[in-house]
Amino acid sequence: MIKRVNSLGRKRVSRDCVAIAVDDGDPRSFTANIDFGEHVWDPNASVVMEATCAGSSLVRRYSCGTVGQLKQPKQLPLSDLHGHNVFFSLKIIDRSEHIGRLLGVAENIKPLTTGKQTVSGRKGILPVERAPLGQELWKLEFRDHDVYLLVNENVPGLSESIRSDPVFFSLIYPQVMRQVLTRAINEGAEPDENDDRWPVLWLAFGRKLHPDHEDPPPPDDTEAAEEWTEIVVQSFCDLHELRSKFVSSGYASGYGDE
Repeated sequence: MIKRVNSLGRKRVSRDCVAIAVDDGDPRSFTANIDFGEHVWDPNASVVMEATCAGSSLVRRYSCGTVGQLKQPKQLPLSDLHGHNVFFSLKIIDRSEHIGRLLGVAENIKPLTTGKQTVSGRKGILPVERAPLGQELWKLEFRDHDVYLLVNENVPGLSESIRSDPVFFSLIYPQVMRQVLTRAINEGAEPDENDDRWPVLWLAFGRKLHPDHEDPPPPDDTEAAEEWTEIVVQSFCDLHELRSKFVSSGYASGYGDE
């Protein structure tokens, strides 16, 4: 279990300080280059990296020495992390005056280069990830920075079909949008924030789809929020002609009106 640290007074570390490459294998491994440049941190502070993946609550932690004496990660194993969407955090932790205090953090760092087993960089606002879901076909996973569409790993071809098949697309994505936009509004995010977290990206996406490009309502105006969300979802359905494509697929041809 990873020991929690005190985050009081922490500062944001630029993600550009870390370049990560993930190599295929069983398990996969990663190499990182950490360079704080001209940023000033306590040279005695510890540096750690953490890795996790969509569809899993497991977090792997790796010691990277101190700010003054960095130990660059090289070919470190990503054991038991099987999802295609792997992301990292870098943390600078006080080991002198306030032991355990989190001085700085860079979160949601995506690998720059990968093999076939891993997704590199940001891939849209709704990455798809295969996961063990039992008898459930799909679900949403909300994390601090991204929201993922998890699909059952035991259904062959589902992760590919759910992206482009007109039947899956038309049946699933309108409800996905309702859930994500409703939660984004409840998060109190603003579409113009200088932030790449999922609530901001999704509300900006919704505003762009809205016929009048209206900003989302505040979270305490439930009725207005529902109306805004329904208008955006309807616009999405119209844009992609979901009903027409579903009918053209022939899927419902055997279920005609009685």
